[in-house]
Amino acid sequence: MVVTRDCKSRCVSDGFTVVELLVVIAIIGALVALLLPAVQSAREGARHSQCVSNLRQVAIAAQNHHAARNECPPGLKQFEVSASPRFRGTSLFTYLLPYVEQDQLATDWDYELPMENTKTGPNARSATVIATFVCPSDKIEQNPIEAAGRWYGLTSYGGNGGARSIQPDLATVDGVFHTTGPASLPRANQRPVSMKMITDGATRTLLFGERSHDDSNLASFVFMSWGEAIEYVGPWAAIGGRQRIGDVTMSAFAPINFRIPVAYNNRMSADPPITSPNDFETYKDRRICAYGSGHPGGANFAFADCSVRFMNDAISLYVLKGLSSRAGAETDTQL
Repeated sequence: MVVTRDCKSRCVSDGFTVVELLVVIAIIGALVALLLPAVQSAREGARHSQCVSNLRQVAIAAQNHHAARNECPPGLKQFEVSASPRFRGTSLFTYLLPYVEQDQLATDWDYELPMENTKTGPNARSATVIATFVCPSDKIEQNPIEAAGRWYGLTSYGGNGGARSIQPDLATVDGVFHTTGPASLPRANQRPVSMKMITDGATRTLLFGERSHDDSNLASFVFMSWGEAIEYVGPWAAIGGRQRIGDVTMSAFAPINFRIPVAYNNRMSADPPITSPNDFETYKDRRICAYGSGHPGGANFAFADCSVRFMNDAISLYVLKGLSSRAGAETDTQL
């Protein structure tokens, strides 16, 4: 068969050259590059909205607890026993269970013998993962976690512990949640806070904020047995141990989104330098106290009026401390 010139032209024009194919691929790649951030932004927007909803529910739960008992739940109602762990208690999130649609868990919970709630391994009551307590943008690698043979569900949120929440003996107890009961610190038999004690005003006082479980620099110190992995901070049940108030409260002891500033191998470049595990203690305490999130640029906070606002991590520590105080008598111009 003889192929005419016109047919040859049509056949050539109907195909793609290598250059044309590369141009098409480049255009598609550019479109994907443009669309991917938009998709990621949309997903983060949905996660952010869910986090706001969670915080609002937790704040309303605390208000409902207050309406029923005329006081906020204790940060950690703690007592002492002779067996290990000597200090045991019931956390604020446990008291909120009936108000976040966890009635059965609240009914089954052993408030008198809190360690009983850790039995039966990953099926323990303390291991329950409660969606309302978890921000979808929080990078939690494992939930629940195992610690010392017991299992615990983590939370991405913490109550307002004031200017400082850890170490317990150095806690300022000027926020909304702190240790209570016979083993409370820095004083024994501290009482829970009531709304009438929030004299700064409900619209200017924090109730809850977010915690971030992401800190690669801290992980480098933990690898050298300096400090506790951030992945293990935040069990909502917070049952046994003197330091457990740090699992369920945070404070203005550090800026929003504070991270350990250097990796272990660069510890001498920190200001001040980290020359020993003792030097690292203050950095570690600040990290555990710090509010933070997986949302870009700041974190969500629930206020005592149950409103939820996003606060930029560039906010001054002075302002954060003012919002964390329940009775600091700050003026609007100071905040």
